[in-house]
Amino acid sequence: MMHAQRTRTEPDRAEISARIVAYPSGAEPEITEIAAADPRSATIKFTKAVIGQVREFGGEVPEEAVREVVENLIHAEYRGVVVSILDGGNVVRVSDRGAGIQNKERAIEFGFTGASPAALEEIRGVGAGLGMARTAAEKAGGTLTVEDNIGGGTVATISVGDAPHAGPEEAPAAPPPTRKYPDGVPRMNISERQQKVLITVLECGEVGPSTVADRLEISVSTAYRDLSVLEEHGLVQAHESGKRIISPLGKDVVEAIVSAWVK
Repeated sequence: MMHAQRTRTEPDRAEISARIVAYPSGAEPEITEIAAADPRSATIKFTKAVIGQVREFGGEVPEEAVREVVENLIHAEYRGVVVSILDGGNVVRVSDRGAGIQNKERAIEFGFTGASPAALEEIRGVGAGLGMARTAAEKAGGTLTVEDNIGGGTVATISVGDAPHAGPEEAPAAPPPTRKYPDGVPRMNISERQQKVLITVLECGEVGPSTVADRLEISVSTAYRDLSVLEEHGLVQAHESGKRIISPLGKDVVEAIVSAWVK
């Protein structure tokens, strides 16, 4: 049974909570209870607390990776969240007791999202969270592994440097997905708004102009023109339903766009 040397608890209890357990070298674990009122504030507060401890230890786990994994906890409804900071801040392990991830390899692909309509109101929802976390970890010379939690749920581990990558059972890292354009996507002459339209197509699966207009707060006619431009570039294609869906090239372009968000 673990005994913490000291526990720091926030006085304001809220609906969403997480336990952050830091393991200083040669000392007893430190436990911090963090609470937030909603998913957006939870992402900010949890990430800030974790990265603060990581940097205090001298660790190099990238903030972007932590933020994306923390945001992804919305899919687990924040059940039983425990964030462990290990190996001098070079390993951050985020575990939950949610429903778990059935297809872990697909979960780190850009464009794959299991976000519910309610979740999409709270998070970006472009199917890029774990993909962005993996990209940020790799840019820092590390890895992201996703595995089942014992007794249900998921464990996502961000490791940098020579730190161990997985949990006690050493689950292997999932291989990166095969891209249609491995040497880089062709340069596309599309505007920033059209990039947002493309991302909206990816996150929604199938869209018509009215859906795009509503999501991006633009006119239906503008949404129609932008979808037509994207179709001309081969980034979206017509579905039998009459709506637009993203093409393989479109997914690669979105991955390039989203990867650019990672510092």
